[in-house]
Amino acid sequence: MKSLKVLACAACLLGTVSSVGFAKDVQTIAGSMVVPNNVNVVSASKTNTRDFVEKQMKQNSSKNMAMNMMAEDIFKNFGTTFDVYQLQGADKTGQKDAFLVALDVKEIAQKVAKDKANDPMFVAAMAALDKGQIDPVTEQLMLGAINKQIPTTTTVVPLNDPKRYANLKTRSGELLIKPRTLTVENAEQVHPVAGTKYQTYAASSRLLYADGNVQTPLYANTAFVLKPGKPVLYVGVTTDVQRDYFKTIFDNAFKSIK
Repeated sequence: MKSLKVLACAACLLGTVSSVGFAKDVQTIAGSMVVPNNVNVVSASKTNTRDFVEKQMKQNSSKNMAMNMMAEDIFKNFGTTFDVYQLQGADKTGQKDAFLVALDVKEIAQKVAKDKANDPMFVAAMAALDKGQIDPVTEQLMLGAINKQIPTTTTVVPLNDPKRYANLKTRSGELLIKPRTLTVENAEQVHPVAGTKYQTYAASSRLLYADGNVQTPLYANTAFVLKPGKPVLYVGVTTDVQRDYFKTIFDNAFKSIK
């Protein structure tokens, strides 16, 4: 968990970077994507974020040595196996900001699930990712299974169990560990994206993250791009109030990857 906190802090650092690119074609770990001319993109792997994260990982290492080694191993490929991008734009209402996380699914799966290297199902999945193509029958089965798990109505998902820490209270008697939940609303079904170079599947949802009485409305837009040998999962996140601004930008960017 500490490693995740470090990565979150790294994303925050991106906001301080002053040098941004204005090119329409933006390079990502799966290839280039197109964004509007007035949207600036910064890649975390090309800033001083790398040094910050490495320092924080050493200072806040987990008690689980295996977890530390795995995090360090993955981070060695920062910029190729995963990356974080900050998008900045503007309209008449002011500046707009969003983050985009990119993960090489095959590479990370092979590192995280080393014990399944000889499992027939795992081997078959890796072969499909290498090929970068899912046949129509498998696609329908896959989408059916995934979409059954996606809420069709507003759903509150608990992220912790405060009752386990009921005895931990502040001097004023308040719970030290407060309820954390994630509300999923207007969740889109995972669907194929037409007109792409690589097989691509996408979905989006409005989210409400609550930590006690503090609520943060969010919007997430995701895409799984099946580039042969390098399948990448993209997760774009912004505040809900900026949803309309970034939805089209994310949709078009994912569709343009080549």
